[in-house]
Amino acid sequence: MMRPSNNQPAKRTASLFVGHLLNDGFGAFLAPLLPLLIVRLDLSLAMAGLLGTARIVMNSLLQPSLGHWIDRVQRPWLVIIGPVLSVIAMSLIGQATSFWMLLLIMVIAGIGTALFHPAAAALVAAGNHTRRGLMMAFFSSGGTLGGAFAPLVIVPFVQAFEMESMPWLMIPGLAAVAAFAIPLWRVLPNPVRKQYERFRLGHLPGRFRVLWVVLVIRAVSATAFSSFLAVLVVQRGGSAWAGGAAISAFALTGAAGSFLAGNLSDRWGRKAVILGSMVLATPFYILFLHGPMTLLLPIIALAGLLDLSATPVGVVAAQECIPGRTGLVSGLVMGLAWGVAGLSLFPIGWLADQYGILSVMTVVALLPLVGAFLMLFYRDMEPASDEGR
Repeated sequence: MMRPSNNQPAKRTASLFVGHLLNDGFGAFLAPLLPLLIVRLDLSLAMAGLLGTARIVMNSLLQPSLGHWIDRVQRPWLVIIGPVLSVIAMSLIGQATSFWMLLLIMVIAGIGTALFHPAAAALVAAGNHTRRGLMMAFFSSGGTLGGAFAPLVIVPFVQAFEMESMPWLMIPGLAAVAAFAIPLWRVLPNPVRKQYERFRLGHLPGRFRVLWVVLVIRAVSATAFSSFLAVLVVQRGGSAWAGGAAISAFALTGAAGSFLAGNLSDRWGRKAVILGSMVLATPFYILFLHGPMTLLLPIIALAGLLDLSATPVGVVAAQECIPGRTGLVSGLVMGLAWGVAGLSLFPIGWLADQYGILSVMTVVALLPLVGAFLMLFYRDMEPASDEGR
């Protein structure tokens, strides 16, 4: 292990950015392929929603306990295992011949994500950061960019080579894992053994609970739209390619907005950025669902800019609520909160089968306003000075 240096946190975060892009990029293969999989495997919208739920829920169930374990064992190299599982599992989507095989693939991919996220977020927070919001935004944007580029990669690939050729994607995927893991290994922090008391949910401070509920609500709207965007576009008369482009636009602007939101939160506070972005997200969701087809891409891009950009701000705010337990807190926020949101995909899909997807998603579009109202009860604070060491 190399000696610590002032630029190690930046180098470490840069490597984790690549790992996040890779892990979440492969993990995002499902949504743009849903219209094809629905036809190929004769899936209902409820079953399609359950696939997304399986990956997210498996991820969420494991992340808090894995995050707590990572805080205790101090084995930072575990961050590499997650992307390996994600790459292998998601490359096998084309081999699935039934809903149950596809469900198993989603479960394995969820385990990979559960391993990666808390370990990586803890490494980003390690040390004394004066710009925690910006640093976490940079790391978070890697996953968002991965989700944005995934449709641009997988849809043309499947159109050119068919789904049965997807296992070939393991070769560049695993090579990319090695490409980020080798430089990361050189800048991993030295393990520091600490004595940890048994953690109980009753120990969570009140303001963390408020924040967690708000982040769940944000996650429900973002997860539902990102999961059903391609289906919404196709149902409104667009092509599968246009559906993939909508997912990319949604995620790309979210990644770009993360830098702005992270920087602003370091200056203005976490509360102001989270509340403001949620208030502004709903009008653009409504316009996307009911506005003219010609403006779908720019409108959903603005919705993504607002609804996704403050995600890393929420992670940093949560870490500041409970200093010294970055792995556990990241698991609760990046895992459990998004997992609860993932559980909503099945009922949303079922309701869409009954009442129409446009009607149901119009209700989902109003959720950010509910989260913004609850955020009024959150008490902001100055960032802690030595969290995550």
